[in-house]
Amino acid sequence: MPHQSSSYEERSQQTKRNILRESARLFARNGYHKTTISDISKAIGMTQGALFHKFPNKEAILFAVVERLARGFDEYTDSIQSEESDDPIKSVVKQMVSHYRKNPEDTICLAALASEFASSGHPILERIRSAYDRFTMPLAEELAKSGFYKDPSSTAVAFIGAVQGIAIQGLLREEDPSLEKLADAFLDMMKSSGN
Repeated sequence: MPHQSSSYEERSQQTKRNILRESARLFARNGYHKTTISDISKAIGMTQGALFHKFPNKEAILFAVVERLARGFDEYTDSIQSEESDDPIKSVVKQMVSHYRKNPEDTICLAALASEFASSGHPILERIRSAYDRFTMPLAEELAKSGFYKDPSSTAVAFIGAVQGIAIQGLLREEDPSLEKLADAFLDMMKSSGN
């Protein structure tokens, strides 16, 4: 009997992951307010009732999506703090391209939500800021070590904005130029500004 329970729990967790992945995709493309529970349930092939069994409302999905995206920054943070990375900027840009290839909407969803909720006073804004801080604070620490940047904290924030902008342009331009070319151009620009 324990095997059945374990299998049910695994399926339940996979269903939640599918809901969050598809919700992030829809929020990135359509915005939170224009995405309906019906849109989400159709995207994952389940009834709205089954969806409400996993999440009580759309706002609960929103908070769970932001938390999922925040955890996604941990991979970047690990890379930034790795002793093997002598160029954290280049390392993060390469990771972003790889991540984008797997889940393009994940790369821009947080930016889309931040823009949509920017002046709303909604509690999700604090969660979004905290998600970004999971990335910008470790990057700022690494940038400070170089001694090159006057304001490492602001540089880290500007960097995440630029990298997300590259991802947005990648979606908008549909590979003309490719995301890799955009990322390389950004790195070239960063190099030339350092001279």
